[in-house]
Amino acid sequence: MRNLQSSVLFSLPFIGYQPANISNNQPALDACNIVKQTICGAPFKWPWNRSEIDATVSADDQTFTINLPNFGFLEQAWITNPVDGKVNQLTIKTSLAAESAVQRPESIAAQMQDVTTGDVVFRFNTLLDQEYWLGGYYQMAPIPMASLACSWAPIPDALGYIYDWGALALISMITKDIRLPFFSQKFVSHLLGAQDGLTALERNIFIGDWLTILTEPARAQLTGQQGVQARGQS
Repeated sequence: MRNLQSSVLFSLPFIGYQPANISNNQPALDACNIVKQTICGAPFKWPWNRSEIDATVSADDQTFTINLPNFGFLEQAWITNPVDGKVNQLTIKTSLAAESAVQRPESIAAQMQDVTTGDVVFRFNTLLDQEYWLGGYYQMAPIPMASLACSWAPIPDALGYIYDWGALALISMITKDIRLPFFSQKFVSHLLGAQDGLTALERNIFIGDWLTILTEPARAQLTGQQGVQARGQS
């Protein structure tokens, strides 16, 4: 698979061969890690980044724990009645309150996550009226890359046109290249174009968050320059 160095080399001609690997692979390494976290994070859902939940949950329980060290976020979940085989899809919630009612659950949340042990506590919206088989899919959390020799796995090489432009956008931000908006637009359009099923709200939230990542450093730099100018005029 392609490694991070190949994406950095892709970026260099665009930024006039300014150094992107100044010390200990930085700042290029951090730029690539941010791109990977963006691609593999919510709201994006990929078949190559999907794993499965398969568990039995007991009657009268509302919360249960599964050890999932690579858990990112819950994508889909359903329960199966072991008696008649009937399947009911569950609504995914961010969190759920404790409940005393006993009935068939309608929603589930990844309530708590211990990143040290890998344990994830799931909670239904109600106490279970009987035993169920729980099935589900979740997106795996991206593993940080330690050097530019690391590959982009699990992102396939076929999506190199996405992460190459993402790395270029962040590196151009670091090198203060005026073409940053163009590079960023290429990354966002390629990323959103590769995703099916995103709602308009999810797309807008992502675009807003991405623009915040790119504009905050520039805003901070401008504020600092204004402060220096103000002191010079006083």
